[in-house]
Amino acid sequence: KVWPPGNTVFPDYTSAQCHNYWITLCTEFFDVIPYDGLWIDMNEPANFGSGSITGCEQNNLNQPPFLPKIWGDLADKTLCPDFKTSIGNMYDTHSLFGWAQSPPTFRAVEQATGKRAFVVSRSTFPGTGKYAAHWLGDNHSQWSNLKNSIVGMMEFSLFGIPYSGADICGFNGDANYEQCLRWMQLGAFYPFCRNHNGLGYKEQDPGAWDDEFARISKEVLLIRYTLNPYLYLLFHLAHTEGNTVVRPLLHEFTNDPETHAIDRQFLWGPALMISPVLDQGMTSVEAYIPGGRWYDYYTGSEVTPTQRHVTLNAPNDYIPIHVRGGSVIPTQEPARTTTVSRTQPMGLIVALGEGNGKASGKLFWDDGDSKDTYGNGNYFLADYVADINGLQTSIQNDGYRGIDSLTFGTIRVFGLSSSSVVLINGFPHNSVTFNSQTKELKITNINVGVKDLQSINWA
Repeated sequence: KVWPPGNTVFPDYTSAQCHNYWITLCTEFFDVIPYDGLWIDMNEPANFGSGSITGCEQNNLNQPPFLPKIWGDLADKTLCPDFKTSIGNMYDTHSLFGWAQSPPTFRAVEQATGKRAFVVSRSTFPGTGKYAAHWLGDNHSQWSNLKNSIVGMMEFSLFGIPYSGADICGFNGDANYEQCLRWMQLGAFYPFCRNHNGLGYKEQDPGAWDDEFARISKEVLLIRYTLNPYLYLLFHLAHTEGNTVVRPLLHEFTNDPETHAIDRQFLWGPALMISPVLDQGMTSVEAYIPGGRWYDYYTGSEVTPTQRHVTLNAPNDYIPIHVRGGSVIPTQEPARTTTVSRTQPMGLIVALGEGNGKASGKLFWDDGDSKDTYGNGNYFLADYVADINGLQTSIQNDGYRGIDSLTFGTIRVFGLSSSSVVLINGFPHNSVTFNSQTKELKITNINVGVKDLQSINWA
Protein backbone atom coordinates (compact mmCIF):
# COMPACT_ATOMS: atom_id res chain seq x y z
CA LYS A 1 0.00 0.00 0.00
CA VAL A 2 1.27 3.44 -0.93
CA TRP A 3 -0.60 6.65 -1.88
CA PRO A 4 -3.35 5.49 -4.28
CA PRO A 5 -6.53 4.07 -2.73
CA GLY A 6 -6.55 0.30 -2.46
CA ASN A 7 -3.56 -1.99 -2.74
CA THR A 8 -0.45 -1.27 -4.81
CA VAL A 9 1.43 -3.43 -7.29
CA PHE A 10 5.19 -2.86 -7.60
CA PRO A 11 6.48 -3.31 -11.18
CA ASP A 12 9.79 -5.07 -11.76
CA TYR A 13 11.76 -2.28 -13.45
CA THR A 14 14.74 -4.59 -13.99
CA SER A 15 12.69 -6.35 -16.69
CA ALA A 16 12.81 -5.12 -20.31
CA GLN A 17 9.14 -6.05 -20.71
CA CYS A 18 8.32 -3.85 -17.74
CA HIS A 19 10.14 -0.96 -19.42
CA ASN A 20 7.76 -1.10 -22.37
CA TYR A 21 4.76 -1.31 -20.03
CA TRP A 22 5.95 1.68 -17.96
CA ILE A 23 6.77 3.82 -21.00
CA THR A 24 3.30 3.12 -22.40
CA LEU A 25 1.65 4.16 -19.13
CA CYS A 26 3.70 7.35 -18.90
CA THR A 27 3.04 8.40 -22.49
CA GLU A 28 -0.69 7.71 -22.07
CA PHE A 29 -0.63 9.84 -18.92
CA PHE A 30 0.89 12.71 -20.93
CA ASP A 31 -2.18 12.62 -23.18
CA VAL A 32 -4.32 13.24 -20.08
CA ILE A 33 -2.05 15.74 -18.30
CA PRO A 34 0.82 17.21 -20.36
CA TYR A 35 3.98 17.44 -18.28
CA ASP A 36 7.59 18.60 -18.62
CA GLY A 37 9.04 15.98 -16.29
CA LEU A 38 8.20 13.23 -13.82
CA TRP A 39 8.84 12.96 -10.09
CA ILE A 40 9.15 9.32 -9.00
CA ASP A 41 8.67 8.89 -5.27
CA MET A 42 8.43 6.08 -2.70
CA ASN A 43 10.69 3.95 -4.90
CA GLU A 44 13.04 2.47 -2.28
CA PRO A 45 10.51 0.72 -2.60
CA ALA A 46 8.49 2.19 0.29
CA ASN A 47 5.35 0.54 1.61
CA PHE A 48 2.88 1.79 4.21
CA GLY A 49 2.56 -1.83 5.29
CA SER A 50 5.10 -4.64 5.62
CA GLY A 51 5.76 -7.12 2.85
CA SER A 52 2.57 -8.11 1.04
CA ILE A 53 -1.08 -7.95 2.07
CA THR A 54 -0.65 -11.47 3.47
CA GLY A 55 2.73 -10.84 5.08
CA CYS A 56 5.92 -12.69 4.17
CA GLU A 57 6.68 -16.41 4.07
CA GLN A 58 8.90 -17.96 6.73
CA ASN A 59 12.35 -18.50 5.20
CA ASN A 60 15.97 -17.44 5.59
CA LEU A 61 15.59 -14.47 3.26
CA ASN A 62 12.63 -12.94 5.03
CA GLN A 63 13.88 -13.89 8.48
CA PRO A 64 17.67 -14.11 8.13
CA PRO A 65 19.73 -15.38 11.08
CA PHE A 66 21.38 -11.97 11.52
CA LEU A 67 19.86 -8.49 11.23
CA PRO A 68 21.46 -5.07 11.19
CA LYS A 69 20.23 -2.60 13.79
CA ILE A 70 17.06 -1.50 12.01
CA TRP A 71 13.46 -0.71 12.83
CA GLY A 72 11.46 -3.93 12.66
CA ASP A 73 12.45 -6.64 10.20
CA LEU A 74 13.69 -6.50 6.60
CA ALA A 75 10.14 -6.25 5.24
CA ASP A 76 9.11 -3.38 7.50
CA LYS A 77 7.78 -0.49 5.34
CA THR A 78 8.96 -2.26 2.19
CA LEU A 79 8.56 -5.57 0.29
CA CYS A 80 9.35 -9.14 1.27
CA PRO A 81 13.04 -9.93 0.67
CA ASP A 82 12.16 -13.13 -1.22
CA PHE A 83 10.13 -11.31 -3.88
CA LYS A 84 11.61 -11.98 -7.31
CA THR A 85 13.00 -9.53 -9.86
CA SER A 86 14.46 -10.44 -13.24
CA ILE A 87 17.98 -10.11 -11.80
CA GLY A 88 17.48 -11.77 -8.42
CA ASN A 89 15.70 -11.71 -5.08
CA MET A 90 14.59 -8.41 -3.55
CA TYR A 91 16.97 -9.34 -0.71
CA ASP A 92 19.85 -8.67 -3.15
CA THR A 93 18.29 -6.03 -5.40
CA HIS A 94 16.33 -3.83 -2.96
CA SER A 95 18.73 -0.88 -3.32
CA LEU A 96 18.40 -0.99 -7.12
CA PHE A 97 14.64 -0.45 -7.33
CA GLY A 98 14.80 3.33 -7.86
CA TRP A 99 17.92 2.94 -10.01
CA ALA A 100 16.05 0.51 -12.28
CA GLN A 101 13.00 2.79 -12.52
CA SER A 102 14.97 5.84 -13.68
CA PRO A 103 16.05 4.82 -17.24
CA PRO A 104 12.56 3.82 -18.50
CA THR A 105 11.08 6.93 -16.86
CA PHE A 106 13.69 9.08 -18.60
CA ARG A 107 12.90 7.48 -21.95
CA ALA A 108 9.16 7.84 -21.30
CA VAL A 109 9.49 11.58 -20.71
CA GLU A 110 11.58 11.97 -23.87
CA GLN A 111 9.06 9.99 -25.87
CA ALA A 112 6.02 11.79 -24.44
CA THR A 113 7.36 15.35 -24.63
CA GLY A 114 9.69 15.08 -27.60
CA LYS A 115 12.17 17.10 -25.54
CA ARG A 116 15.03 16.64 -23.11
CA ALA A 117 13.77 14.65 -20.13
CA PHE A 118 13.60 15.81 -16.55
CA VAL A 119 13.19 13.12 -13.87
CA VAL A 120 13.66 13.48 -10.11
CA SER A 121 13.82 10.33 -8.00
CA ARG A 122 13.87 9.75 -4.26
CA SER A 123 15.67 6.41 -4.49
CA THR A 124 18.91 6.34 -6.45
CA PHE A 125 22.14 4.38 -6.82
CA PRO A 126 25.46 5.14 -8.54
CA GLY A 127 24.62 5.40 -12.23
CA THR A 128 21.26 7.09 -11.69
CA GLY A 129 22.81 10.49 -12.38
CA LYS A 130 22.68 9.84 -16.12
CA TYR A 131 18.89 9.72 -15.96
CA ALA A 132 17.58 11.49 -12.88
CA ALA A 133 18.02 14.16 -10.26
CA HIS A 134 17.79 13.31 -6.57
CA TRP A 135 16.45 15.08 -3.53
CA LEU A 136 17.71 14.09 -0.14
CA GLY A 137 14.46 12.60 1.14
CA ASP A 138 12.05 13.49 3.94
CA ASN A 139 14.20 15.72 6.12
CA HIS A 140 13.20 17.74 9.19
CA SER A 141 12.83 21.47 9.86
CA GLN A 142 15.88 21.51 12.09
CA TRP A 143 19.17 23.41 12.02
CA SER A 144 21.08 20.12 11.99
CA ASN A 145 19.29 19.09 8.78
CA LEU A 146 20.13 22.43 7.21
CA LYS A 147 23.83 21.79 7.83
CA ASN A 148 23.76 18.11 6.87
CA SER A 149 22.24 18.91 3.48
CA ILE A 150 25.64 20.24 2.39
CA VAL A 151 27.22 16.88 3.23
CA GLY A 152 24.41 15.14 1.33
CA MET A 153 25.05 17.16 -1.83
CA MET A 154 28.77 16.52 -1.69
CA GLU A 155 28.20 12.79 -1.17
CA PHE A 156 25.88 12.57 -4.16
CA SER A 157 28.46 14.39 -6.26
CA LEU A 158 30.83 11.53 -5.43
CA PHE A 159 28.11 9.04 -6.44
CA GLY A 160 27.91 10.61 -9.90
CA ILE A 161 24.54 12.26 -9.21
CA PRO A 162 25.29 15.99 -9.56
CA TYR A 163 21.70 17.23 -9.66
CA SER A 164 20.71 17.04 -5.98
CA GLY A 165 19.32 19.11 -3.13
CA ALA A 166 17.30 18.94 0.06
CA ASP A 167 13.75 20.07 0.80
CA ILE A 168 14.35 23.73 1.63
CA CYS A 169 13.06 24.63 5.13
CA GLY A 170 12.47 20.94 5.87
CA PHE A 171 9.74 18.40 5.06
CA ASN A 172 8.72 17.20 8.54
CA GLY A 173 7.78 19.64 11.28
CA ASP A 174 7.06 23.36 11.33
CA ALA A 175 9.86 25.63 10.15
CA ASN A 176 10.62 28.84 12.02
CA TYR A 177 11.37 32.22 10.48
CA GLU A 178 15.12 32.47 10.97
CA GLN A 179 15.85 28.85 10.11
CA CYS A 180 13.73 28.95 6.95
CA LEU A 181 15.29 32.25 5.87
CA ARG A 182 18.82 30.86 6.19
CA TRP A 183 17.67 27.72 4.40
CA MET A 184 16.33 29.77 1.47
CA GLN A 185 19.76 31.38 1.20
CA LEU A 186 21.57 28.05 1.23
CA GLY A 187 18.94 26.36 -0.95
CA ALA A 188 19.41 28.92 -3.70
CA PHE A 189 22.72 27.14 -4.28
CA TYR A 190 21.35 23.61 -4.30
CA PRO A 191 21.50 22.32 -7.89
CA PHE A 192 17.95 21.00 -7.26
CA CYS A 193 16.37 24.03 -5.58
CA ARG A 194 12.91 23.38 -4.10
CA ASN A 195 11.09 24.60 -0.99
CA HIS A 196 8.87 21.66 -0.02
CA ASN A 197 7.13 20.41 3.11
CA GLY A 198 4.70 17.74 4.27
CA LEU A 199 0.95 17.80 4.65
CA GLY A 200 -0.38 19.39 7.81
CA TYR A 201 2.64 21.55 8.57
CA LYS A 202 2.82 25.31 8.58
CA GLU A 203 3.28 26.94 5.18
CA GLN A 204 6.89 27.88 4.58
CA ASP A 205 7.22 29.28 1.07
CA PRO A 206 8.71 32.80 0.87
CA GLY A 207 5.29 34.40 0.50
CA ALA A 208 3.99 32.77 3.69
CA TRP A 209 6.12 34.87 6.07
CA ASP A 210 6.41 38.63 5.58
CA ASP A 211 7.62 41.22 3.06
CA GLU A 212 11.17 41.17 4.42
CA PHE A 213 11.39 37.40 4.08
CA ALA A 214 10.06 37.59 0.53
CA ARG A 215 12.54 40.35 -0.37
CA ILE A 216 15.55 38.45 0.94
CA SER A 217 14.44 35.21 -0.76
CA LYS A 218 13.89 37.02 -4.05
CA GLU A 219 17.31 38.65 -3.92
CA VAL A 220 19.19 35.40 -3.35
CA LEU A 221 17.15 33.58 -6.00
CA LEU A 222 17.99 36.36 -8.47
CA ILE A 223 21.67 35.72 -7.68
CA ARG A 224 21.06 32.10 -8.65
CA TYR A 225 19.37 33.22 -11.88
CA THR A 226 22.29 35.58 -12.57
CA LEU A 227 24.69 32.64 -12.19
CA ASN A 228 22.55 30.16 -14.15
CA PRO A 229 24.90 30.25 -17.20
CA TYR A 230 27.75 29.16 -14.94
CA LEU A 231 25.61 26.44 -13.34
CA TYR A 232 24.57 25.29 -16.82
CA LEU A 233 28.22 25.15 -17.87
CA LEU A 234 29.02 22.99 -14.84
CA PHE A 235 26.28 20.54 -15.79
CA HIS A 236 27.61 20.46 -19.35
CA LEU A 237 31.03 19.53 -17.96
CA ALA A 238 29.43 16.95 -15.67
CA HIS A 239 27.73 15.43 -18.73
CA THR A 240 30.76 15.47 -21.03
CA GLU A 241 33.68 15.01 -18.61
CA GLY A 242 32.20 13.53 -15.44
CA ASN A 243 32.99 16.62 -13.37
CA THR A 244 31.18 17.49 -10.15
CA VAL A 245 28.92 20.53 -9.83
CA VAL A 246 28.83 20.94 -6.04
CA ARG A 247 32.18 19.95 -4.57
CA PRO A 248 34.01 20.23 -1.24
CA LEU A 249 36.97 22.56 -0.92
CA LEU A 250 39.32 19.59 -0.61
CA HIS A 251 38.61 18.64 -4.24
CA GLU A 252 40.25 21.85 -5.41
CA PHE A 253 42.84 22.22 -2.65
CA THR A 254 44.00 18.67 -2.01
CA ASN A 255 47.40 19.79 -0.69
CA ASP A 256 45.90 22.05 1.95
CA PRO A 257 45.05 19.93 5.04
CA GLU A 258 42.82 22.72 6.37
CA THR A 259 40.29 22.02 3.61
CA HIS A 260 40.01 18.28 4.23
CA ALA A 261 37.42 18.41 7.01
CA ILE A 262 35.41 21.44 5.83
CA ASP A 263 31.73 20.59 5.41
CA ARG A 264 30.11 23.93 6.22
CA GLN A 265 31.28 25.60 3.00
CA PHE A 266 31.18 24.29 -0.54
CA LEU A 267 32.06 25.17 -4.11
CA TRP A 268 30.15 25.47 -7.35
CA GLY A 269 32.71 24.03 -9.72
CA PRO A 270 36.23 25.38 -9.20
CA ALA A 271 35.34 29.07 -9.14
CA LEU A 272 32.55 29.96 -6.69
CA MET A 273 32.62 29.43 -2.91
CA ILE A 274 29.49 29.61 -0.74
CA SER A 275 29.75 30.06 3.04
CA PRO A 276 26.21 29.99 4.49
CA VAL A 277 24.99 30.69 8.01
CA LEU A 278 24.06 27.32 9.52
CA ASP A 279 23.48 28.13 13.20
CA GLN A 280 20.66 29.83 15.04
CA GLY A 281 21.15 33.44 16.08
CA MET A 282 24.35 33.97 14.09
CA THR A 283 25.07 37.03 11.96
CA SER A 284 28.59 35.96 11.03
CA VAL A 285 30.28 32.90 9.55
CA GLU A 286 33.55 31.28 10.58
CA ALA A 287 34.98 30.43 7.17
CA TYR A 288 38.21 29.30 5.59
CA ILE A 289 39.66 31.17 2.60
CA PRO A 290 41.98 28.84 0.65
CA GLY A 291 45.20 30.00 -1.00
CA GLY A 292 45.28 32.09 -4.14
CA ARG A 293 43.24 35.20 -4.93
CA TRP A 294 39.61 35.42 -3.81
CA TYR A 295 37.08 38.20 -4.32
CA ASP A 296 33.81 39.20 -2.70
CA TYR A 297 31.04 38.42 -5.22
CA TYR A 298 29.02 41.50 -4.29
CA THR A 299 31.70 44.19 -4.28
CA GLY A 300 34.55 42.70 -6.27
CA SER A 301 37.00 43.53 -3.47
CA GLU A 302 39.87 41.12 -2.88
CA VAL A 303 40.11 39.12 0.33
CA THR A 304 43.61 39.37 1.81
CA PRO A 305 45.48 37.54 3.10
CA THR A 306 44.23 34.09 2.07
CA GLN A 307 44.86 30.53 3.28
CA ARG A 308 43.46 31.44 6.69
CA HIS A 309 40.32 31.25 8.82
CA VAL A 310 38.23 34.42 8.87
CA THR A 311 35.01 35.74 10.37
CA LEU A 312 32.66 36.90 7.62
CA ASN A 313 29.89 39.36 8.31
CA ALA A 314 26.52 37.76 7.46
CA PRO A 315 23.44 39.74 8.52
CA ASN A 316 20.04 38.15 7.96
CA ASP A 317 19.78 39.36 4.36
CA TYR A 318 23.24 38.20 3.27
CA ILE A 319 25.01 34.98 2.33
CA PRO A 320 28.80 35.20 1.80
CA ILE A 321 29.86 34.29 -1.76
CA HIS A 322 33.41 34.48 -3.11
CA VAL A 323 34.85 34.20 -6.62
CA ARG A 324 38.17 32.46 -7.11
CA GLY A 325 40.95 34.35 -8.83
CA GLY A 326 41.90 32.92 -12.21
CA SER A 327 38.25 32.37 -13.20
CA VAL A 328 35.96 33.78 -15.86
CA ILE A 329 32.32 33.11 -14.94
CA PRO A 330 29.45 33.58 -17.42
CA THR A 331 26.35 35.37 -16.11
CA GLN A 332 23.02 36.69 -17.36
CA GLU A 333 20.73 39.48 -16.24
CA PRO A 334 17.95 37.76 -14.27
CA ALA A 335 14.21 37.89 -14.85
CA ARG A 336 11.18 36.37 -13.13
CA THR A 337 11.51 33.03 -14.91
CA THR A 338 14.38 31.21 -16.56
CA THR A 339 12.45 31.33 -19.86
CA VAL A 340 12.55 35.12 -19.82
CA SER A 341 16.06 35.18 -18.34
CA ARG A 342 17.37 33.32 -21.39
CA THR A 343 16.49 36.36 -23.55
CA GLN A 344 18.36 38.81 -21.33
CA PRO A 345 21.85 40.25 -21.90
CA MET A 346 24.75 38.02 -20.90
CA GLY A 347 27.73 39.02 -18.79
CA LEU A 348 31.08 37.86 -17.47
CA ILE A 349 32.82 38.05 -14.11
CA VAL A 350 36.56 38.16 -14.73
CA ALA A 351 38.43 37.40 -11.48
CA LEU A 352 42.09 37.99 -12.18
CA GLY A 353 44.57 35.45 -10.85
CA GLU A 354 48.03 35.75 -9.40
CA GLY A 355 51.07 37.13 -11.25
CA ASN A 356 49.97 38.61 -14.57
CA GLY A 357 46.34 38.03 -13.60
CA LYS A 358 45.70 35.12 -15.93
CA ALA A 359 42.07 33.92 -15.81
CA SER A 360 40.02 31.61 -17.99
CA GLY A 361 36.52 30.25 -18.39
CA LYS A 362 33.88 29.04 -20.81
CA LEU A 363 30.32 29.68 -21.95
CA PHE A 364 28.18 26.74 -23.09
CA TRP A 365 24.72 27.54 -24.48
CA ASP A 366 21.99 25.68 -26.31
CA ASP A 367 18.18 25.83 -26.46
CA GLY A 368 17.81 24.08 -23.09
CA ASP A 369 15.13 21.70 -24.38
CA SER A 370 16.27 19.63 -27.35
CA LYS A 371 17.73 16.15 -26.97
CA ASP A 372 21.44 15.48 -27.47
CA THR A 373 22.40 18.99 -28.55
CA TYR A 374 26.03 18.29 -27.68
CA GLY A 375 26.19 15.07 -29.69
CA ASN A 376 24.50 16.77 -32.64
CA GLY A 377 26.66 19.88 -32.47
CA ASN A 378 23.68 22.17 -31.84
CA TYR A 379 25.36 24.32 -29.22
CA PHE A 380 27.55 27.38 -28.74
CA LEU A 381 30.84 27.08 -26.86
CA ALA A 382 33.32 29.88 -26.28
CA ASP A 383 36.59 30.07 -24.36
CA TYR A 384 37.62 33.24 -22.55
CA VAL A 385 41.19 34.06 -21.52
CA ALA A 386 42.07 37.23 -19.62
CA ASP A 387 44.98 38.92 -17.86
CA ILE A 388 45.84 42.36 -16.51
CA ASN A 389 45.71 43.78 -20.05
CA GLY A 390 42.39 42.44 -21.32
CA LEU A 391 40.26 39.54 -22.49
CA GLN A 392 40.27 37.40 -25.63
CA THR A 393 37.45 35.22 -26.97
CA SER A 394 37.83 31.98 -28.91
CA ILE A 395 34.67 30.32 -30.29
CA GLN A 396 34.97 26.54 -30.22
CA ASN A 397 31.53 25.70 -31.64
CA ASP A 398 28.88 27.91 -33.24
CA GLY A 399 26.06 25.45 -33.81
CA TYR A 400 23.19 27.15 -31.97
CA ARG A 401 21.47 29.99 -33.79
CA GLY A 402 19.69 31.20 -30.66
CA ILE A 403 23.00 32.75 -29.61
CA ASP A 404 22.72 35.21 -32.53
CA SER A 405 20.18 37.35 -30.67
CA LEU A 406 22.06 37.48 -27.35
CA THR A 407 24.34 40.37 -26.48
CA PHE A 408 26.71 41.20 -23.68
CA GLY A 409 25.42 43.76 -21.21
CA THR A 410 27.84 44.04 -18.27
CA ILE A 411 31.30 42.62 -17.65
CA ARG A 412 32.85 42.90 -14.19
CA VAL A 413 36.63 42.68 -13.76
CA PHE A 414 38.05 42.01 -10.28
CA GLY A 415 41.63 42.65 -9.18
CA LEU A 416 42.85 45.45 -11.46
CA SER A 417 45.24 47.97 -9.92
CA SER A 418 44.05 50.68 -12.32
CA SER A 419 42.23 51.23 -15.59
CA SER A 420 42.04 54.08 -18.06
CA VAL A 421 40.81 53.46 -21.62
CA VAL A 422 38.63 50.45 -22.46
CA LEU A 423 38.53 49.13 -26.02
CA ILE A 424 35.94 46.58 -27.19
CA ASN A 425 36.90 44.88 -30.45
CA GLY A 426 39.38 47.71 -30.90
CA PHE A 427 36.86 50.55 -30.46
CA PRO A 428 36.74 52.90 -27.43
CA HIS A 429 33.93 52.25 -24.98
CA ASN A 430 32.95 54.96 -22.52
CA SER A 431 30.32 53.28 -20.34
CA VAL A 432 32.89 52.27 -17.74
CA THR A 433 33.40 52.76 -14.01
CA PHE A 434 36.44 51.83 -11.94
CA ASN A 435 36.23 51.65 -8.14
CA SER A 436 39.66 52.54 -6.80
CA GLN A 437 38.80 51.09 -3.38
CA THR A 438 37.44 47.68 -4.40
CA LYS A 439 39.52 47.51 -7.62
CA GLU A 440 36.49 46.48 -9.64
CA LEU A 441 36.17 47.59 -13.26
CA LYS A 442 32.58 47.55 -14.45
CA ILE A 443 31.95 47.73 -18.20
CA THR A 444 28.27 48.37 -18.93
CA ASN A 445 25.96 48.87 -21.94
CA ILE A 446 28.27 46.75 -24.08
CA ASN A 447 25.56 45.74 -26.58
CA VAL A 448 27.90 43.53 -28.60
CA GLY A 449 26.72 40.11 -29.71
CA VAL A 450 27.93 37.22 -27.58
CA LYS A 451 29.41 35.53 -30.62
CA ASP A 452 30.77 38.86 -31.97
CA LEU A 453 32.90 39.74 -28.94
CA GLN A 454 36.53 39.22 -29.94
CA SER A 455 38.53 41.21 -27.41
CA ILE A 456 38.43 43.77 -24.62
CA ASN A 457 41.46 45.80 -23.62
CA TRP A 458 41.46 47.56 -20.26
CA ALA A 459 45.14 48.30 -19.61
